[in-house]
Amino acid sequence: MAARAGRGPRGERGAQADRILTAARKSFAERGYDRTSLRSVAQAADVDPTLVNYYFSNKMGLLKAALEPPDAFGEGIAEAAEVPLEERGRAFVEAALRMWDDQATSEILRSIILAASHEPFAMERLRSVFSALVLQVVSASLPDDEAQLRADLVATQIVGLAMTRYVWAIDRIAHMPSEQVIRLIAPTVQYYLTGPLGDDISENA
Repeated sequence: MAARAGRGPRGERGAQADRILTAARKSFAERGYDRTSLRSVAQAADVDPTLVNYYFSNKMGLLKAALEPPDAFGEGIAEAAEVPLEERGRAFVEAALRMWDDQATSEILRSIILAASHEPFAMERLRSVFSALVLQVVSASLPDDEAQLRADLVATQIVGLAMTRYVWAIDRIAHMPSEQVIRLIAPTVQYYLTGPLGDDISENA
């Protein structure tokens, strides 16, 4: 967390910073950066406005902290990348479902995605984080010269699943049992990991 240490009981400091971040994520996601004020965030977090600057320096510092993904985001993908290659498609889909089915993690991820739709800096930050924690990890776990292309193709499925099931909440996808989601999507992810892509695609990768 980007919040600085301060005076007072440690537990109280952490709780205050967490409330500020929760309120900031909601405001950045719903109102955008320009229409979010430190005073309104403080009011929503039920803290003194001076504490927002104290913990996060300024509004940009608050935005940067609000865009930090939860640890589970990178950890889940990294663990799935260690699964034997022939089982990795299912592992990636299962990891995505675990992340998004966890309420605390999903709220943070959803707010980051929505904030990115308002703010170019947030979008660039989201691209950078996704590249480092997903694309690079997936591609590094693959053995051939198509690794980066395969990682990009895997991302089309994982991101598409997250958007349709959890962000847009498209009815049939949102309410589909997890095991059915895995059964339907994991084979496509597995194909992108190990299936033939075709000479024309490989040459242009």
